[in-house]
Amino acid sequence: MRAIILLVSLAICSASTNKRNIVTVQGSLDDQYVNPGPCGDYTNVIEGYRDAMYNFTIETYKQVAPRGTYQFVMSPLSMWITLAAMAEGADYYTQNQLFELLRIPRNQCIRHKYYQMAVSRFSLTPDASAVSKRALVIDEGVITNPVWHNFVTKHRLLDVLTAPLKYNPAAAAGSIRQAVYANIPRLDLRGNSVLIDTMDYNGLWNTAFADAVVKRAPFYGISGEHIGAVDLMTVKRHGKIGYVPSIQAKILELPIGVNNQYSIIIALLVGNIDIRPIIKEMKSTILLEGIGSLRETKAPINIALPQFTINSELDAKTILEDIGITRLWTDPEATRSISTPPALPSSYVQRATLTLNKHGINPPPITAELRSFGPPSSPEDLFFSEFIADRPFMFGLFDSETYTCLVSTMYSQPTYPN
Repeated sequence: MRAIILLVSLAICSASTNKRNIVTVQGSLDDQYVNPGPCGDYTNVIEGYRDAMYNFTIETYKQVAPRGTYQFVMSPLSMWITLAAMAEGADYYTQNQLFELLRIPRNQCIRHKYYQMAVSRFSLTPDASAVSKRALVIDEGVITNPVWHNFVTKHRLLDVLTAPLKYNPAAAAGSIRQAVYANIPRLDLRGNSVLIDTMDYNGLWNTAFADAVVKRAPFYGISGEHIGAVDLMTVKRHGKIGYVPSIQAKILELPIGVNNQYSIIIALLVGNIDIRPIIKEMKSTILLEGIGSLRETKAPINIALPQFTINSELDAKTILEDIGITRLWTDPEATRSISTPPALPSSYVQRATLTLNKHGINPPPITAELRSFGPPSSPEDLFFSEFIADRPFMFGLFDSETYTCLVSTMYSQPTYPN
């Protein structure tokens, strides 16, 4: 029965709902949460917020990409929010370490503004669904601190749920796996808590790919070798396109949703360049460089993208340990202000899913309109006249208001391998 309660709670929880299964708690963090007084407008925090997000996005991307086949999907935003919630209850040393990693300022007013912007990037609408669920699952008998708990729920950072981790670990593990639609083969329940984090994206292109010619096409590997085939959607479209010299990559942006609420930004290396050393040396400024290079196309260009769904389950705890975040999992002093006894998560797993297909909102342009532009008139126009993703490419889902990266992805494994 306890496991069933956890399953139901996780299935419907977001960071602002479902308090039925949240533990009644005691304790005090009053000295940590001093009322800062009136905060003012703080309208100019967007640059600092973007810097924080882009730094964490690239740092985690560089950590995740080499761990497998260079094909994955993850949500740096969802992970950033989860860690921010834990940082708010961590001891001073661990909090400083997490704030530095997340680029979170000590100023409470600015910090809260960051949180407000971060959690409001998600959406659940018929045309664009980007949904994140984040929870600290604690063992029965672990009592969370009410001040910390109230803070993370008020700011929609994290849910706190209970499960019989010690009493019935098999049932608890099964419920967690089922609730987050994940296998999580290495879910470690030896501690008194676990962190779980999910991100699911499925959206409609602003302009449908209904006119796309879908053909089985060759796909090439990281070193340029033929490794298989994909179902390539080929269309002519207007969009935004650019070039980033530092990584020798074309950049393409295509809008998502009724009001262009989101966009997919894709980076495709030009020529047979090994992408591995480029990822290893990437800096956070690469995102600003890429976004800044984007310009509206003068004429419709040839675009070819594979159809696919990517699902990844990441051992976020190991990734963070490799970055240097270690006390959060093992040192009772680090989390004693979160709960009694101190919550020491033995697992932190993130599952993310992203789907790319033909479906869209508006009908495609008529053929006569596309043909009226004629051939490219200059070498530059010729260079930007096509974007053919028939080799490994990096891409992300960004919101159009702040250009926060909700989902970062790499595609390198064809649907039909040799």
